[in-house]
Order: sequence, then structure tokens, then C-alpha cells
Amino acid sequence: MTTTEHLPGISRRTLIGAAAAGAAASGFSWAAVKAEVDAMKADGWTAHPVACCMCGARCGLLAMRREGEAASRTTVRIMPNPDHPQRGYCGRGAQTLWAWNHPMRIRKPLKRKGERGSGEFEEISWDQALTEIAAKLKTIVERDGERAVMLTSHSFTGSQKWFAHALGTPNVVNHSSTCNSASSLARRMVFGSNTAGVAAVDPDYAHVDYLLLIGRTLNCAAGSFAQAAEARERGARLVFVDPRMPEGAFAESEWVPVKPGTDAAFLHAVIHVGLKEKLADFEWMRRWTNAPYLVREDLTPITESDLRANGRARAFAVIDERTSSVAFMDLRLNDKNQPVAFEENPDVRPALFWQGPVKLASGETVNAKTVLQAFADVNAKYAPEAVSALTGIPAARIVSIARDFFRLRGVCDDGWYSSRNGNDVEGFALQNILNLLTGRFDREGGLIRTQGSGFGGVGIKKAGTKCTGPTGVTWEVAPGKPLDKLYFPEGIGTLSSTFEAMKTGKPYPVRALIMTGCAMFHREPNSARLIEAFKSLELIVSQDLMPIESNDWADYVLPSTFFLENPEYLGVSYARDGWVQKSDSTVAPPEGVEARHDIWQLLEILRRMYPERAARAGYAAEIKTREEWLKWYNEGLLNKAWAKFIAGRNKAEPGEGDRIAREVEEKGFALVKAKAYETFPYRSPLMTPTGKAELVSFYVLGAATAKGIMALPEYAPTKSYTAPKPVSDEFVIVSGKNGASCSGLAMFTFPSKYTGDRTIWMNPVDAERLGIETGDMIECEGLDTGVRGVSAVTVTNRVMAGVLFSYGFSSGIRTKKLLPAYEWVREGLNTQWLAGGVSQVACGNVNNNVSVRVRRIGKGA
Repeated sequence: MTTTEHLPGISRRTLIGAAAAGAAASGFSWAAVKAEVDAMKADGWTAHPVACCMCGARCGLLAMRREGEAASRTTVRIMPNPDHPQRGYCGRGAQTLWAWNHPMRIRKPLKRKGERGSGEFEEISWDQALTEIAAKLKTIVERDGERAVMLTSHSFTGSQKWFAHALGTPNVVNHSSTCNSASSLARRMVFGSNTAGVAAVDPDYAHVDYLLLIGRTLNCAAGSFAQAAEARERGARLVFVDPRMPEGAFAESEWVPVKPGTDAAFLHAVIHVGLKEKLADFEWMRRWTNAPYLVREDLTPITESDLRANGRARAFAVIDERTSSVAFMDLRLNDKNQPVAFEENPDVRPALFWQGPVKLASGETVNAKTVLQAFADVNAKYAPEAVSALTGIPAARIVSIARDFFRLRGVCDDGWYSSRNGNDVEGFALQNILNLLTGRFDREGGLIRTQGSGFGGVGIKKAGTKCTGPTGVTWEVAPGKPLDKLYFPEGIGTLSSTFEAMKTGKPYPVRALIMTGCAMFHREPNSARLIEAFKSLELIVSQDLMPIESNDWADYVLPSTFFLENPEYLGVSYARDGWVQKSDSTVAPPEGVEARHDIWQLLEILRRMYPERAARAGYAAEIKTREEWLKWYNEGLLNKAWAKFIAGRNKAEPGEGDRIAREVEEKGFALVKAKAYETFPYRSPLMTPTGKAELVSFYVLGAATAKGIMALPEYAPTKSYTAPKPVSDEFVIVSGKNGASCSGLAMFTFPSKYTGDRTIWMNPVDAERLGIETGDMIECEGLDTGVRGVSAVTVTNRVMAGVLFSYGFSSGIRTKKLLPAYEWVREGLNTQWLAGGVSQVACGNVNNNVSVRVRRIGKGA
């Protein structure tokens, strides 16, 4: 088979347009895209809106189809949706059709016939695969209990919960330790428990005047990139602080190189300037943060119950500047013990900077100070001059960034792909805290609480031990949290913490693992550790599209459908306002590909294990065809949930639900509710202990689950990898992503051979010292693991001296069986091979960045 036989019939102009949208959104003409879509419609093409899942953003695309003709690469074209609120089309989404009809797409269920890891499989029937998997799982459950079955994913845990909740295992472990675990905890620390989700808090990209992006590339979501680019066109400044220059820093943005792992120190220095030069909005902080609240030397808050007999435990003490006496800031709680309103004396003016003795009701006198005073005392050691050598950023540059940030009332992005150096939580907490000093939180152009649509789709709900299926059936499951929560209770998924249970059965045995859409070797650090865990399991099942490396270690590989083939209703992610959308996916899997929906696979396995438990999910009889599945799931469940949502909107406001339903059918999306600025905490308290944003996290201080996390965040050197010797052959390889190829699917698609980059970047200063040129091959040896990998080098000024760079989810695919035309995916190295996999306490986030020793081994081919 020749290379050209893999190429779909899509114009060069369209492909180039996709890359342009991802790399330089400000130069992308949405009017031109709309004109092209309209021209195609006039030519007989029909536009079907779809929500892309080539990453987790679910950006809006259009699947243009020639109706009446079989789907193919010439009768289906993937285009941006130019009117969509999260209009996408990065290079990954543009390659959708390459994934859909990929020559290596898994076509039938596979059963291992060689040793684990050999990649030797035989194709079998669905009936055989499902029957054998069900029998093996049932044996494990009846011997070791339901919790011996574990499921893991990153973007598809919602699908896995259909099986897990109905079966009764708590062990659905979201695979987020190398992604967004750190920023999720950081948001919870500063803004409260209901802000931990991705994009629950986000910059108001469309209205920013100064956007500071620390380690944030803006390749997800593409709609956020487009809005930020439009803001840049009207004069907003975008400043990227990163060891390498990301694509978003092109086109008149600014790049500030920073040494890996020192973000927290840099942020403290910026805050230092804001406090010292009185650039911060102190009046806003006085009213809407815990800055004036009194704390002891150990930072624990002082409340009325500490100062008075029978005092209120949630009434926090402050010093009234007018009277120099103690006053209290209280909250009114609802029946769920959640803050719903502030109860404060408007005549009290809390002091921001105060310290002195306070006598407690017990008679003990303690040294007290305000939160802001405590923060300022710690912050005093982070003067720009002191931080410059640590971060590699000149002191004058830090000062200018700080002054511009405060002068323009800037916003600092709160982070997404946030686990990089293993000391990330405090850095991301400081990013959030920086946003408190401008007084622009939840105001136009600031960091805001996004609205959300209120549509939750269809699934199984779990509250404590009670589960409720989509048809209203309820049942009880055994108490217990996912196993990883025993080790990292503040994390959102650290699979490596469960490896001991797989290998030794402690604290209880885990015998089976189901993986859904997992590029495990690119998402899990320390590949040797992962392989050891794989070898210890009795059963591994993988649901996937492509021959991902981790599939080589599975006993069964089940071919999955993906977003182009799965119609659904859903909310719009990463959007300021609350929107809903329809993914009108009318394309079936290609001829010969027997792919099935992930939920379909899982429920049919469960039905063959325990029919009565599958019935909990409404799945009582075998479904054999795609048409039957769409009737059961979409018509029987999803459409009913959608109708209930529409009815609820009509009840709240007559006719409003009908408008939403009509617009969704006509356009593919509809606005449910526009963002109302100045809501949190102004009219609705945040879900923090104080109801306000917190510079010192009272949640961390009061939660045993957060032990080891700094309530007052500071810089601490990483413990996740050895620091390289300066000016030597030792470096940190920093990892990052782009909008062209960095995803589990797009790293296989043919255009990634040309749009992707599988080399290691090296600064010219380091290259000259080591005698290395572009195209040379180098060997990188992990300083902490001794593991080695080989890669070609690109010498470029886009990475700072002393640091190397490698794209994640792009290089070093070691899948055993590849078509000859796709051998290029093996190029480069995967930094996860070299990583030790040391997790940060409480949260479980690990390092994507690794330290290595480099040596030149020759010229490239």
C-alpha cells in the first residue's frame, strides 16, 4: 500500500486552514470559513454539527456530507463551525477523517495469543470476546469482590461509571495525575469545592486587557484561543511564561522564558511588586477575600468560638480599623451546611495589615495577624532581585510584568495541563491568588466563574451508597471510595497509587483493569513501573480505536466508536456563557470496522455477568446492531433526558425551553443562560470556609486530606526529579502540547508525519557547547531512572538555555505491529519512559518534565 492511498480527498487549502486556526487564530478569517460552508451547502452538501473529542474540549465542528452517498473521505468533510460559541478546528480536529478511516483502525475484537506486550492478537467475534471477558470478570468478582475490578480513563470515565456503579465497584480511577490534578486542587483551595472542574473558573478571554499564561499553551480549547486572539487584535497583551516558546506566543505576543519548576517563585515576585508599590486593589481584597481575617502563627483562623463562650465557629475574627476592636464576619448556611449569604456589620472596616496579641476565651494569649499580613511576611523574601537567579528572568523584567499586570488589571490563566514538575499545586494556587489582587474576579475581563448549561446528559447518579439508574431504578452499593483516594484524597485520579494492590493484593487485591481510550504509556510516568503492574493483573481489557502501545499489554482489545459516530446532546465546555449543543453524528464506522459504543460494550459484558445488575442501567436484553443501540440509548434515554431539560426550562420561563430546542435543531447549539458578572462572591458566596476567595486556604488548614499542601503557598524545589548540573550535559526536558498532533488519536494520523514534531529542542548555546547540530541524534538518559531514549535534535531559540523541550503525545510510540507507512510514529522518545513518577502529597500529581544526561551519538538519517 502506498502512502498516497492513506490520504483522504480533502483540499490542501482546508488542511492549511486547519493548521492556521490552531497556530495563529488571530489570522484566521471566520467570515471566509462561513462563506466556504455556505458555498458547500449551495452545492448540495449538508452541515451536521459535531462536538470534537480529539481532546477533552468538545469544540464545535461541522461534518459536511453529500447526502445520499455512502460516507467516505470524499463525501464527508470536517470544517470549523464558524458560528459556534466554542468554534474549534485545531490541527487535531482537522484530522478527524484520517482517524475515522485509518488503515490501522481496530476493526474487530482482538484476543491476545502471544505473551503480554508482544502485540500478537487474533481477531475474534464479538460474541466470543464479550462472553470470555464476562466469564473471567465474574470469576474475579466472586472470588475477590467487586472492588477487584478497576476501570481507568481520562476523558471517558463517565462511560465507565455505567458499568462500575451497576456492578458495585468503587474503582473508577480518572487518569489525571499527569494532566489537571494540580490546578483542580489549586482552584478548590482558593475558590471552593465547586470550582475544581476544568473550566469552572476561566479567564474572560473575550474581554481581557492583559493575559498572563504560565505554562499554558492555549491549544485547548480552540475557542478560547480564538477569543484570546481576537482580544489581542483589539490591543490586549498576551504574555507566555514558559521554558519554551509555545505556538500561541507568535503574532505579537510575548514570551518570557522561565526555569522549570520555579513558577511559584516568579508569581510571588510579581505579587511582591504589587504589594510593595501598592498596586493591588486593597479595598476589593478587604471586602471579598479572607485577607483581613485573623490567624494564629500556625495560620489557623481565629473565630468567635475561640474568643467567647458559646461563640459561633464560622464567625471569623477581624480587627475593626475604626474602633481597634475585634469584630466578626459570619455566614448564613443552608441545610447542607453550605454558605448562602454573608452576615456582616457594614459599619466594620476590617484592617488588612495588623498583628498583635489576642486573648482567647481559655485565657491563653496568642500572637495573631491578618491573613494578608501573614502572606506579606512570607512574600517579603521574594523580591524580584532575589527571585531572578532562581527563575532566570531578569529582575527588571519581573518588575515590568508586574506593573503592567496591575496597571491593566490583568488576568492570570488558572491552568489546564497543570502537572509538570511535581511541585505544581502551590504554583497554581498562586496563579489564582494573583487574580485576587486586581479586584477583577468574576468581573468583565477578569478570572470568572463560568456559567454552565445545567444539562447533565444521561447516566447513573451516585450519592454516597445510593445509585439511581437512568430509568429511575435505585440500588445500594458497598461504601468505599476509589482506591487511589486512600493515598491521594485531594487528587482526581492517580493510577500508579493502585499498582501495589495489583502486585501484592494490599490493601486489597485488584485483579482486572478496563482501559477506555487510554494512551497509557504517554499518560503514566515510569513505563517500567506500568509494565510491572500490567504483568501482575489477571485480566486487562482495552477499549480503543488505534493500536496504542498499552493495547499490546491487554488480553482483549475491543474496537470503539468515537465522536464522529456517536450522536448526543451535551453542554459546551470552556465557554463563558451556558450553552447546549447537539452532536449530530450521522457517520457510521467504515465498512469492515465492527466498532461499538463504549457503554454498549460495558453493559453487554455486565449483562453476561449479572443480568439483574445490567437491568439497573435499563439494559435488560442484548443489543446487537448500531440501529438498535441508537434506538435504546439515544431515543430511549438521551432524548428523554433532553426533553426533561427542555421542559424544565419551559417551566422556569414559558417558551424558553422551546426556543432552546428549536435553535439546537436549526443551528446545532443554543444559549441557555448568559454569564452574569459580579455573582461570586458578590451575590452568592463561594464554597470556601469563609464564602470568599482565600489567600490562605482555610480549607487546607482544616482538611486532614490536604496534609502536606501549603495553605499559604510558597515555592519549594521539586522532589520529583534530580536537579541537573548547570552548564553541563544535564538538562530538564520540559513537555508540552500543540494544536496539531498531541493526542492519542492524532499522533497516528497521517498529516502528523508533517505537522507533528518528534524531535528534542535544544537552545543554540547548549548545542554549540556540546557540538550538536539540527538533525543530530542524541541519547537521553534519565538521571533518576537510568532509562535511555534516542531522538533527533532541533536547535532553536524557542527553548531557553539549559532546558530541552519535547512534545507530549507525539513521539516514541512502541506499538509492536505497525503498517510500514506508519513506522514514523516510532521516531523520538516518550519522556514518560524516563520519569520516576514521584507524586506530590495529597494531590497525586506527577511530573511530566524529567531530568536527563545527554550525549551525541551521530547524525540523523
